[in-house]
Amino acid sequence: MALDPDGDGIANGVEAWFGTHPRQFSTGLAGLVTDGILTTFTHPKNTSPPTDLTGFYQWAPNLSDWYAGDGVDGPDGGPAVTISADNADPTTTVTATASESMGRLFLRVRVTQN
Repeated sequence: MALDPDGDGIANGVEAWFGTHPRQFSTGLAGLVTDGILTTFTHPKNTSPPTDLTGFYQWAPNLSDWYAGDGVDGPDGGPAVTISADNADPTTTVTATASESMGRLFLRVRVTQN
């Protein structure tokens, strides 16, 4: 409960990076659209995030094997996904482009404290 006091499923570190209040329920990711190759979604953007936080995106073909969205990282012999973000106020639009059509693609936002 301490890492997510409002119970919205978004940990406090991600809330700080998004700029949402950790004690007020927020929706987080929104507008997910995909065609199997190109996937987009939006999330809130903090115009002045804490300087000790770094946010990044990861992808997975399942819910256990997570990879960096650098377009290089992925399963041996399998697809790779390149994830880019367009930081326009008040939201960030994220685009994930797969190297081949994927029946399932899982995406997540992670935040680390430096």
